[in-house]
Amino acid sequence: MIRSSSSQAHPVEQVRWSQLEAPVLRAVEVLVGGGVVVYPTETVYGIGTSLTVGDEGIERVRRAKGSPPGRPFLVLVDSLERAFSLWSTVSPLARQLAERHWPGPLTLIAPAAKGLPEGLLGRVERDGEELSTVSVRVPGDLRLTRLLRALGAPLLSTSANLKGEPPPVRFADVDVQALRPDLAIDAGACVGGLPSTLVSVAGSEPMVLRQGELVIEEFES
Repeated sequence: MIRSSSSQAHPVEQVRWSQLEAPVLRAVEVLVGGGVVVYPTETVYGIGTSLTVGDEGIERVRRAKGSPPGRPFLVLVDSLERAFSLWSTVSPLARQLAERHWPGPLTLIAPAAKGLPEGLLGRVERDGEELSTVSVRVPGDLRLTRLLRALGAPLLSTSANLKGEPPPVRFADVDVQALRPDLAIDAGACVGGLPSTLVSVAGSEPMVLRQGELVIEEFES
């Protein structure tokens, strides 16, 4: 079922998620056209746009959330192979973590491959040199995987909340009028309820930057 919100300020098209292909096809249509979509993940609701849109899409998502300039977002992809293609190098530890925990609620930060939009990149110092980094995750939500495969491109993503607000677990908690996406997918409540665990493998030593849905206490050699 497709519906629009009644607000005159910015009507937001909303799709109720089902087993049918209609929500996926509509979301892909919006994303290919450069639009912004709110969608469920296995952790919390996300908001994003196709990575092919570049810095313009990144800035639109940043403005919607009220995020400060320079704060990097993550990239959602449908496979390990596509994830590895976004990194300039894949360390043994990065590969081990990816193969063990993907698909799933783990975001890995690693040195970025060349050619990625500047607004997507973070920075880290290693051996006296500043490296560009990118945050990547292969989600475990099968519905989102269907969307990613149908899109055929990475999805720039962040939690669908305004700055300072908690990430929404239920669609009812997503402030679609404040975020103003072109499309919002209503799938009820997300399964996990916590953001993904954030691990950096870009520096000289691995670091857990945020403990989330997946608990990582130590790294195996």
